[in-house]
Amino acid sequence: MKGCVKNIRHNAKFCMLLAVMVSAFGVGLYPFSLKALEKQDSEAICILIQSEMQDWHPTTPRYQELKARFDERCQHPVANGVKSTVKQPATPTTVRQDTPKQKPNIIPAVVTPKSTPAASTISRISSVLESLSILLVIPIFILVSAIVSLLFRPTLRQYRAERLGQQGEKRVAKLLKQGFKDEDFRLYRNLILPMDEITEGTSALTEVDLVLLTHFGVFVIEVKNYSGWIFGGEKQALWTQKIFTKQTRFKNPLHQNYKHCLAVAHCLGLVEGLHSVVVFSDEASFKTPLPKNVVNESGLLSLIAQYKGQISETSHNLAFTRAAERLDIAQQQSDSDAKSLHLMQFKHRRVEPTITS
Repeated sequence: MKGCVKNIRHNAKFCMLLAVMVSAFGVGLYPFSLKALEKQDSEAICILIQSEMQDWHPTTPRYQELKARFDERCQHPVANGVKSTVKQPATPTTVRQDTPKQKPNIIPAVVTPKSTPAASTISRISSVLESLSILLVIPIFILVSAIVSLLFRPTLRQYRAERLGQQGEKRVAKLLKQGFKDEDFRLYRNLILPMDEITEGTSALTEVDLVLLTHFGVFVIEVKNYSGWIFGGEKQALWTQKIFTKQTRFKNPLHQNYKHCLAVAHCLGLVEGLHSVVVFSDEASFKTPLPKNVVNESGLLSLIAQYKGQISETSHNLAFTRAAERLDIAQQQSDSDAKSLHLMQFKHRRVEPTITS
Protein backbone atom coordinates (compact mmCIF):
# COMPACT_ATOMS: atom_id res chain seq x y z
CA MET A 1 0.00 0.00 0.00
CA LYS A 2 2.90 2.36 0.89
CA GLY A 3 4.47 1.54 -2.41
CA CYS A 4 1.30 2.50 -4.14
CA VAL A 5 1.30 5.86 -2.42
CA LYS A 6 4.88 6.54 -3.46
CA ASN A 7 4.13 5.69 -7.04
CA ILE A 8 0.64 7.15 -7.14
CA ARG A 9 1.14 8.96 -10.35
CA HIS A 10 2.20 5.80 -12.18
CA ASN A 11 -0.01 3.23 -10.53
CA ALA A 12 -3.22 5.18 -9.71
CA LYS A 13 -5.55 2.70 -11.31
CA PHE A 14 -3.92 -0.24 -9.63
CA CYS A 15 -4.03 1.42 -6.18
CA MET A 16 -7.69 2.26 -6.48
CA LEU A 17 -8.53 -1.32 -7.47
CA LEU A 18 -6.48 -2.66 -4.57
CA ALA A 19 -8.19 -0.31 -2.09
CA VAL A 20 -11.62 -1.44 -3.22
CA MET A 21 -10.62 -5.08 -2.90
CA VAL A 22 -9.23 -4.54 0.61
CA SER A 23 -12.37 -2.71 1.69
CA ALA A 24 -14.59 -5.43 0.28
CA PHE A 25 -12.42 -8.03 1.91
CA GLY A 26 -12.61 -6.26 5.27
CA VAL A 27 -16.38 -5.93 5.10
CA GLY A 28 -17.28 -9.24 3.55
CA LEU A 29 -14.60 -11.58 4.84
CA TYR A 30 -16.02 -11.68 8.31
CA PRO A 31 -19.76 -11.26 7.85
CA PHE A 32 -20.52 -13.55 10.71
CA SER A 33 -18.22 -11.92 13.24
CA LEU A 34 -19.81 -11.93 16.69
CA LYS A 35 -18.10 -8.66 17.52
CA ALA A 36 -19.70 -6.94 14.54
CA LEU A 37 -23.10 -8.36 15.46
CA GLU A 38 -22.80 -7.02 18.98
CA LYS A 39 -22.11 -3.48 17.78
CA GLN A 40 -24.89 -3.29 15.19
CA ASP A 41 -28.71 -3.38 15.72
CA SER A 42 -31.12 -5.27 13.53
CA GLU A 43 -32.98 -3.58 10.69
CA ALA A 44 -36.29 -3.71 12.61
CA ILE A 45 -34.79 -1.91 15.63
CA CYS A 46 -33.22 0.71 13.42
CA ILE A 47 -36.57 1.37 11.77
CA LEU A 48 -38.21 1.79 15.19
CA ILE A 49 -35.42 4.19 16.23
CA GLN A 50 -35.96 6.26 13.10
CA SER A 51 -39.73 6.28 13.72
CA GLU A 52 -39.34 7.49 17.30
CA MET A 53 -36.80 10.15 16.29
CA GLN A 54 -39.52 11.74 14.17
CA ASP A 55 -41.69 12.14 17.28
CA TRP A 56 -39.07 14.13 19.26
CA HIS A 57 -37.66 17.58 18.84
CA PRO A 58 -33.95 17.68 17.92
CA THR A 59 -33.17 19.68 21.06
CA THR A 60 -34.57 17.08 23.46
CA PRO A 61 -32.27 14.63 25.28
CA ARG A 62 -34.29 11.69 24.01
CA TYR A 63 -33.72 12.71 20.39
CA GLN A 64 -29.99 13.09 20.99
CA GLU A 65 -29.87 9.68 22.64
CA LEU A 66 -31.72 8.03 19.75
CA LYS A 67 -29.59 9.80 17.13
CA ALA A 68 -26.37 8.73 18.83
CA ARG A 69 -27.48 5.13 18.92
CA PHE A 70 -28.62 5.27 15.27
CA ASP A 71 -25.29 6.75 14.16
CA GLU A 72 -23.37 4.16 16.16
CA ARG A 73 -25.32 0.94 15.66
CA CYS A 74 -27.37 1.39 12.50
CA GLN A 75 -24.68 2.02 9.90
CA HIS A 76 -24.59 -1.68 8.96
CA PRO A 77 -27.81 -3.13 10.46
CA VAL A 78 -28.12 -6.86 10.85
CA ALA A 79 -30.80 -8.56 8.72
CA ASN A 80 -32.23 -11.86 10.08
CA GLY A 81 -29.35 -12.33 12.48
CA VAL A 82 -26.70 -11.62 9.78
CA LYS A 83 -24.86 -8.34 9.36
CA SER A 84 -26.06 -6.56 6.24
CA THR A 85 -23.41 -5.83 3.63
CA VAL A 86 -25.39 -2.89 2.24
CA LYS A 87 -24.94 0.41 4.01
CA GLN A 88 -28.18 2.11 4.81
CA PRO A 89 -28.26 5.67 3.52
CA ALA A 90 -28.81 8.31 6.12
CA THR A 91 -32.41 9.39 5.93
CA PRO A 92 -33.06 13.02 6.80
CA THR A 93 -35.29 13.26 9.79
CA THR A 94 -38.45 15.32 9.41
CA VAL A 95 -39.43 17.12 12.58
CA ARG A 96 -43.14 17.61 13.24
CA GLN A 97 -43.81 21.24 14.03
CA ASP A 98 -47.09 20.56 15.81
CA THR A 99 -45.70 17.77 18.01
CA PRO A 100 -45.55 18.58 21.74
CA LYS A 101 -42.06 19.02 23.15
CA GLN A 102 -42.40 16.23 25.67
CA LYS A 103 -43.97 12.84 25.21
CA PRO A 104 -43.94 9.67 27.22
CA ASN A 105 -40.76 7.71 26.67
CA ILE A 106 -42.50 4.87 24.89
CA ILE A 107 -41.50 3.27 21.60
CA PRO A 108 -44.71 2.73 19.58
CA ALA A 109 -45.18 -0.89 18.73
CA VAL A 110 -48.12 -3.11 18.02
CA VAL A 111 -47.97 -6.23 20.12
CA THR A 112 -50.19 -9.13 19.17
CA PRO A 113 -50.73 -11.42 22.14
CA LYS A 114 -50.29 -15.06 21.44
CA SER A 115 -53.30 -17.22 22.11
CA THR A 116 -52.70 -19.84 24.75
CA PRO A 117 -54.69 -23.03 25.28
CA ALA A 118 -56.14 -21.60 28.50
CA ALA A 119 -57.32 -18.42 26.71
CA SER A 120 -58.87 -20.47 23.92
CA THR A 121 -60.71 -22.60 26.46
CA ILE A 122 -62.02 -19.55 28.30
CA SER A 123 -63.15 -18.01 25.00
CA ARG A 124 -65.04 -21.17 24.04
CA ILE A 125 -66.67 -21.36 27.49
CA SER A 126 -67.77 -17.71 27.31
CA SER A 127 -69.28 -18.22 23.84
CA VAL A 128 -71.16 -21.28 25.08
CA LEU A 129 -72.46 -19.34 28.07
CA GLU A 130 -73.66 -16.52 25.80
CA SER A 131 -75.51 -19.01 23.61
CA LEU A 132 -77.12 -20.62 26.64
CA SER A 133 -78.16 -17.24 28.01
CA ILE A 134 -79.86 -16.38 24.72
CA LEU A 135 -81.62 -19.75 24.67
CA LEU A 136 -82.79 -19.26 28.26
CA VAL A 137 -84.14 -15.74 27.64
CA ILE A 138 -86.64 -16.95 25.04
CA PRO A 139 -88.55 -19.45 27.25
CA ILE A 140 -88.40 -17.04 30.19
CA PHE A 141 -89.92 -14.30 28.04
CA ILE A 142 -92.65 -16.69 26.84
CA LEU A 143 -93.37 -17.79 30.42
CA VAL A 144 -93.61 -14.20 31.70
CA SER A 145 -95.86 -13.25 28.78
CA ALA A 146 -98.14 -16.19 29.51
CA ILE A 147 -98.36 -15.27 33.22
CA VAL A 148 -99.11 -11.62 32.42
CA SER A 149 -101.71 -12.68 29.88
CA LEU A 150 -103.44 -14.93 32.43
CA LEU A 151 -103.41 -12.28 35.13
CA PHE A 152 -104.61 -9.44 32.94
CA ARG A 153 -106.77 -11.37 30.49
CA PRO A 154 -110.09 -9.91 31.72
CA THR A 155 -108.70 -6.37 31.58
CA LEU A 156 -107.17 -6.91 28.15
CA ARG A 157 -110.39 -8.45 26.87
CA GLN A 158 -112.43 -5.54 28.15
CA TYR A 159 -109.99 -3.02 26.68
CA ARG A 160 -110.11 -4.75 23.30
CA ALA A 161 -113.91 -4.80 23.36
CA GLU A 162 -114.01 -1.09 24.19
CA ARG A 163 -111.60 -0.26 21.38
CA LEU A 164 -113.61 -2.27 18.86
CA GLY A 165 -116.81 -0.61 20.03
CA GLN A 166 -115.33 2.87 19.71
CA GLN A 167 -114.08 2.12 16.22
CA GLY A 168 -117.52 0.92 15.16
CA GLU A 169 -119.23 3.98 16.65
CA LYS A 170 -116.85 6.36 14.84
CA ARG A 171 -117.47 4.56 11.58
CA VAL A 172 -121.27 4.69 11.92
CA ALA A 173 -121.19 8.35 13.03
CA LYS A 174 -119.16 9.25 9.95
CA LEU A 175 -121.65 7.36 7.78
CA LEU A 176 -124.61 9.27 9.26
CA LYS A 177 -122.93 12.66 8.89
CA GLN A 178 -122.24 11.99 5.23
CA GLY A 179 -125.78 10.72 4.62
CA PHE A 180 -127.51 13.71 6.32
CA LYS A 181 -125.11 16.51 5.37
CA ASP A 182 -127.84 18.20 3.32
CA GLU A 183 -130.49 17.97 6.06
CA ASP A 184 -131.07 19.50 9.46
CA PHE A 185 -130.10 16.91 12.08
CA ARG A 186 -128.27 16.45 15.37
CA LEU A 187 -126.01 13.50 16.24
CA TYR A 188 -125.10 12.66 19.84
CA ARG A 189 -122.60 10.03 20.91
CA ASN A 190 -122.06 8.15 24.18
CA LEU A 191 -124.80 9.80 26.18
CA ILE A 192 -124.98 8.87 29.87
CA LEU A 193 -128.71 9.13 30.62
CA PRO A 194 -130.64 8.42 33.81
CA MET A 195 -133.53 5.97 33.85
CA ASP A 196 -136.82 6.76 35.54
CA GLU A 197 -135.99 3.99 38.03
CA ILE A 198 -134.44 4.66 41.44
CA THR A 199 -131.83 2.24 42.78
CA GLU A 200 -130.75 2.83 46.39
CA GLY A 201 -131.49 6.55 46.15
CA THR A 202 -129.47 6.99 42.93
CA SER A 203 -130.97 7.11 39.50
CA ALA A 204 -129.84 4.17 37.37
CA LEU A 205 -127.68 5.24 34.44
CA THR A 206 -127.25 3.80 30.99
CA GLU A 207 -124.95 4.66 28.09
CA VAL A 208 -126.38 5.18 24.62
CA ASP A 209 -124.03 4.72 21.68
CA LEU A 210 -125.66 7.12 19.19
CA VAL A 211 -128.78 9.27 19.08
CA LEU A 212 -129.82 10.75 15.72
CA LEU A 213 -132.31 13.64 16.04
CA THR A 214 -134.20 14.53 12.86
CA HIS A 215 -137.44 16.34 12.01
CA PHE A 216 -139.15 13.02 11.31
CA GLY A 217 -138.05 11.08 14.38
CA VAL A 218 -135.44 10.21 16.98
CA PHE A 219 -133.28 7.17 16.23
CA VAL A 220 -131.59 5.38 19.13
CA ILE A 221 -128.73 3.41 17.59
CA GLU A 222 -126.85 0.51 19.18
CA VAL A 223 -123.58 -0.34 17.38
CA LYS A 224 -122.13 -3.86 17.38
CA ASN A 225 -118.72 -3.99 15.73
CA TYR A 226 -118.85 -7.79 15.40
CA SER A 227 -117.64 -10.07 12.63
CA GLY A 228 -118.28 -13.70 11.72
CA TRP A 229 -121.61 -15.53 11.70
CA ILE A 230 -124.45 -14.17 13.85
CA PHE A 231 -127.32 -16.33 15.09
CA GLY A 232 -130.25 -14.82 16.98
CA GLY A 233 -133.93 -14.08 17.04
CA GLU A 234 -135.97 -11.08 18.15
CA LYS A 235 -137.12 -12.68 21.41
CA GLN A 236 -134.03 -14.74 22.24
CA ALA A 237 -132.21 -13.52 25.35
CA LEU A 238 -128.77 -14.50 24.03
CA TRP A 239 -127.38 -14.36 20.52
CA THR A 240 -124.36 -16.29 19.23
CA GLN A 241 -121.28 -15.14 17.34
CA LYS A 242 -119.30 -17.84 15.56
CA ILE A 243 -115.82 -17.35 14.09
CA PHE A 244 -114.53 -20.63 12.68
CA THR A 245 -114.87 -23.06 15.64
CA LYS A 246 -115.08 -20.38 18.36
CA GLN A 247 -118.55 -19.48 19.62
CA THR A 248 -119.36 -16.49 21.83
CA ARG A 249 -122.72 -15.64 23.37
CA PHE A 250 -123.83 -12.05 23.93
CA LYS A 251 -126.97 -10.31 25.09
CA ASN A 252 -129.74 -9.63 22.63
CA PRO A 253 -128.91 -6.11 21.35
CA LEU A 254 -132.63 -5.38 20.77
CA HIS A 255 -133.30 -5.95 24.48
CA GLN A 256 -130.26 -3.85 25.35
CA ASN A 257 -131.36 -0.99 23.10
CA TYR A 258 -134.88 -1.13 24.51
CA LYS A 259 -133.50 0.22 27.79
CA HIS A 260 -131.68 2.96 25.87
CA CYS A 261 -134.94 3.97 24.19
CA LEU A 262 -136.59 4.25 27.61
CA ALA A 263 -133.79 6.55 28.82
CA VAL A 264 -134.01 8.79 25.72
CA ALA A 265 -137.82 8.94 26.03
CA HIS A 266 -137.48 9.90 29.69
CA CYS A 267 -134.96 12.63 28.76
CA LEU A 268 -137.14 14.12 26.00
CA GLY A 269 -140.52 13.45 27.59
CA LEU A 270 -141.69 11.51 24.54
CA VAL A 271 -143.97 8.55 24.15
CA GLU A 272 -143.86 8.21 20.37
CA GLY A 273 -141.45 9.09 17.63
CA LEU A 274 -138.52 6.99 18.89
CA HIS A 275 -137.02 4.21 16.76
CA SER A 276 -134.64 1.50 17.92
CA VAL A 277 -131.92 0.54 15.42
CA VAL A 278 -129.16 -2.07 15.87
CA VAL A 279 -126.21 -1.83 13.46
CA PHE A 280 -123.65 -4.60 12.85
CA SER A 281 -120.48 -4.17 10.84
CA ASP A 282 -120.43 -5.34 7.25
CA GLU A 283 -118.09 -8.16 8.30
CA ALA A 284 -120.98 -9.82 10.19
CA SER A 285 -123.17 -12.32 8.34
CA PHE A 286 -126.61 -13.31 9.70
CA LYS A 287 -127.38 -17.02 9.47
CA THR A 288 -130.90 -16.65 10.90
CA PRO A 289 -133.82 -14.45 9.71
CA LEU A 290 -132.86 -10.83 10.25
CA PRO A 291 -134.99 -9.20 12.98
CA LYS A 292 -136.70 -5.90 12.31
CA ASN A 293 -134.55 -2.78 12.62
CA VAL A 294 -131.32 -4.85 12.66
CA VAL A 295 -129.04 -4.04 9.72
CA ASN A 296 -125.44 -3.97 8.57
CA GLU A 297 -123.71 -0.63 8.19
CA SER A 298 -124.29 -0.60 4.46
CA GLY A 299 -128.08 -0.73 4.98
CA LEU A 300 -128.39 1.86 7.77
CA LEU A 301 -129.19 4.92 5.65
CA SER A 302 -131.80 3.00 3.66
CA LEU A 303 -133.51 1.85 6.86
CA ILE A 304 -133.72 5.39 8.27
CA ALA A 305 -134.94 6.76 4.94
CA GLN A 306 -137.99 4.48 5.15
CA TYR A 307 -139.35 6.54 8.06
CA LYS A 308 -139.50 9.72 5.99
CA GLY A 309 -142.63 8.46 4.27
CA GLN A 310 -144.23 7.27 7.51
CA ILE A 311 -144.22 10.49 9.49
CA SER A 312 -146.87 10.39 12.18
CA GLU A 313 -148.57 13.50 13.47
CA THR A 314 -146.71 13.25 16.76
CA SER A 315 -143.29 12.89 15.19
CA HIS A 316 -144.09 15.54 12.59
CA ASN A 317 -144.97 18.05 15.32
CA LEU A 318 -141.93 17.11 17.37
CA ALA A 319 -140.37 20.20 18.93
CA PHE A 320 -137.00 19.74 17.28
CA THR A 321 -135.37 22.71 18.99
CA ARG A 322 -136.55 21.73 22.48
CA ALA A 323 -135.36 18.16 22.02
CA ALA A 324 -132.00 19.39 20.76
CA GLU A 325 -131.58 21.62 23.83
CA ARG A 326 -132.26 18.72 26.20
CA LEU A 327 -129.90 16.41 24.39
CA ASP A 328 -127.24 19.13 24.36
CA ILE A 329 -127.49 19.36 28.14
CA ALA A 330 -127.32 15.56 28.41
CA GLN A 331 -124.19 15.55 26.23
CA GLN A 332 -122.52 18.11 28.50
CA GLN A 333 -123.41 16.09 31.60
CA SER A 334 -121.97 12.90 30.09
CA ASP A 335 -118.56 13.69 31.52
CA SER A 336 -115.96 11.51 33.21
CA ASP A 337 -117.79 11.59 36.56
CA ALA A 338 -121.01 10.33 34.98
CA LYS A 339 -119.11 7.59 33.18
CA SER A 340 -117.38 6.54 36.40
CA LEU A 341 -120.73 6.32 38.19
CA HIS A 342 -122.21 4.35 35.31
CA LEU A 343 -119.24 1.96 35.39
CA MET A 344 -119.68 1.42 39.11
CA GLN A 345 -123.35 0.63 38.58
CA PHE A 346 -122.45 -1.67 35.72
CA LYS A 347 -120.27 -3.76 38.04
CA HIS A 348 -123.29 -4.26 40.32
CA ARG A 349 -125.64 -4.80 37.41
CA ARG A 350 -129.16 -5.89 38.14
CA VAL A 351 -131.13 -8.11 35.75
CA GLU A 352 -131.37 -6.59 32.29
CA PRO A 353 -134.91 -5.71 31.14
CA THR A 354 -136.16 -7.94 28.36
CA ILE A 355 -139.04 -7.80 25.95
CA THR A 356 -141.46 -10.69 26.44
CA SER A 357 -144.43 -11.80 24.45
